[in-house]
Amino acid sequence: MLIDFLSYSSDQTFIMSLNKVDNKMSTANLYPKLSLEERREVEENLRRYLSVVREIFEHIKFNNPKILTELRRRARLRKEKAHK
Repeated sequence: MLIDFLSYSSDQTFIMSLNKVDNKMSTANLYPKLSLEERREVEENLRRYLSVVREIFEHIKFNNPKILTELRRRARLRKEKAHK
C-alpha cells in the first residue's frame, strides 16, 4: 500500500489517494529490513493515524470552518514566499 498524496477535493473534503503503481514511497522502500508482517503492521498503523487525522479535520470542518480557511491562506502565503 502506497500513499501517493493527501489533498482537498473540489468540495474541500480531505481525501487520501492510495496508489499501488508508483513504488517510490512503499513501506518496503522505506523499511527494507522489515518483514512482510512488520510492513503490514506499519501500514495498518499509518491507516489508523490518518483516520484520526481525518476525524480531526472533519470535526474542525463542521464546528469551525473558518480555521480551515485561515490555514489554507497561510499555506498559500508560505508557498508563494518559498517560490520567490
